[in-house]
Amino acid sequence: MSNLLKKYAIYLIVILGIIYGYQYMTGKSIATLPREIADKLQQKITGAGSINPKDYRDPEKNTLKD
Repeated sequence: MSNLLKKYAIYLIVILGIIYGYQYMTGKSIATLPREIADKLQQKITGAGSINPKDYRDPEKNTLKD
């Protein structure tokens, strides 16, 4: 019984140490980590138009020169 209790105490100390270490190093709560990961994964690349250089038309070249 005491061996099992020691094992749980060690696991608890390790988990609390990780949580405290994360908060100490980053200054943020560990509870915000899943939201930050989800935001990074859901970022979308927003580009105006095509990135193909053949399709790009420079507006300055399209104007008529006098």
